[in-house]
Amino acid sequence: MAPTETPDPRAGLLDTIRARRVGIEAYVRRKAPVSRRLSTVSILSSAVIVALMAGPALGGPTFAERVQDGLSLDASQPVWQVLCSAALVVSMTAAVSAHLEKTSDLRARVGAAEAAGVMLAGLQARLEYGGLPVQEAAQEYRDVLAGIPFVPEAQGGTTSPAGRREHGPAVQLTVVVLAALLLAVTFVGLFRGAAAEPGGEDTGAAPTASEVPAPTPAPSPGPTSATPSPPAAATQGVFGGETRDGGASLAIVIDADRAMAYVCDGRQFEAWLTGSVVDGRLQLSSPSGASLTGAFGNGAISGELRTPTSSTPFTATVAAEPAGVYEARIPVDGSQARIGWAVLPDGSQVGVLAVGDTRRGAPTLDLADLTFEHDGRLFTAWRAGP
Repeated sequence: MAPTETPDPRAGLLDTIRARRVGIEAYVRRKAPVSRRLSTVSILSSAVIVALMAGPALGGPTFAERVQDGLSLDASQPVWQVLCSAALVVSMTAAVSAHLEKTSDLRARVGAAEAAGVMLAGLQARLEYGGLPVQEAAQEYRDVLAGIPFVPEAQGGTTSPAGRREHGPAVQLTVVVLAALLLAVTFVGLFRGAAAEPGGEDTGAAPTASEVPAPTPAPSPGPTSATPSPPAAATQGVFGGETRDGGASLAIVIDADRAMAYVCDGRQFEAWLTGSVVDGRLQLSSPSGASLTGAFGNGAISGELRTPTSSTPFTATVAAEPAGVYEARIPVDGSQARIGWAVLPDGSQVGVLAVGDTRRGAPTLDLADLTFEHDGRLFTAWRAGP
């Protein structure tokens, strides 16, 4: 009767070590990219949040209006909604990525698995070639495994982990592209709006003052003694007047089917509005949310001025020069100031000087040569039109 072959403990332990090393290598291949992706997404998302928060600080109070002008949007409110929503989504992405990386402790686990793989490789070599006793090798093997309980044993194939890895780079690329697109759109709009600001010809793209709920009444000019004839079909001309409550004065300039208006109280309230003239009706708006609607009749325009918090009727009568809207851009305390004047039919003028979010009365404009003084220096304004 043939003798029974006794299993070789050394060979069996070597096979076990080899299989375990395969499992460790598969784990490292699968988890190391995940850890890097989570770190990348977290860092990139945090950078995007900082950029979005820095936008208003760098762009000043007109940041949203500059972005809106640069992207040719209708109002500044959607810009803030988009930026706030984007910041919320990116912030949540950064928080979730950081939380996943911290709770799973992938970086530490991958490092422990790599170290265990190196120790098992050394154990295998000493067991196979160095004559290490099997019992001692088995104990060392158990000690190594005790440090990586999270690494599963090698399964019958490695195609499944590889299949799972294919989605990781796509997700990371998607996050990077979306973040880059968001920043690009925001800052392209900001730079385009800022570049258009100094020109002075495009009054619609210039920064507008913040409207106040109820403008403080200012001294208003008395009624004119003589009213010029209205322009033919009201296709071109200047109109001037005030709101019914006397709180603000306005001048409207019409050129064919386009129109612009400047409204202010001479102290803290102002609005620059532009729009169209269709069938004898005006429809004007400002980037900050003010609107002006009106209709022609008997040599005047009657309508309503609305701000986000109030509305008031107005009447503006046809006027001859020098009535109209005048504008200037000057440096004030290291910043660019925008000055607007509404010159009324009787020749009186009301204006506001705006620097950032500060408003005050405008200096007196010499209507003969359109010059004015500020801080001892002489500047020149220009007549604005639609």
